[in-house]
Amino acid sequence: MREHYIVTADHGHLRIYIERHSPGQRAPGLDRVEALDFPQGKRSSAEREIDMAGRFASSKHPMTAPGSPTARTGMSIDERLPMQREEARRRAKELASEIEVFLQQRPGATWDFAAGPELNAAVLELLSPAVKQRVRRLLVKDLVNQHGDDVRAHFAGV
Repeated sequence: MREHYIVTADHGHLRIYIERHSPGQRAPGLDRVEALDFPQGKRSSAEREIDMAGRFASSKHPMTAPGSPTARTGMSIDERLPMQREEARRRAKELASEIEVFLQQRPGATWDFAAGPELNAAVLELLSPAVKQRVRRLLVKDLVNQHGDDVRAHFAGV
């Protein structure tokens, strides 16, 4: 029988389960075979900021100059948004890389994938065609913190 995996991901976690078929069991069960955590993916960009140099002035506070109010501090929206997009792109690339390596080591295996809306398409886009063609079911839902049986139940209806 061919191996089949269910992969769940969010910005900070990757969980991979294998379906197990026990004698006398109608529906297959799941066993977790891989669990990776990416702590940087769960921290906000503000938590990671340690350097004030090079930041754009924020419009929240006035500026010190003749005729202008007091000093500005912090980041402007113009700096934060591109940085957040870049960090999300990097996390998707890291997740896709881990999934790619795992599935390339199992060339005959099929798989299902579940991730939230912002991550699902981004990760799939970065996978090789050889890995993408083996995906059976896609679910746009964050299931990474669900128990294996609950994950399986979500895919049963797809």
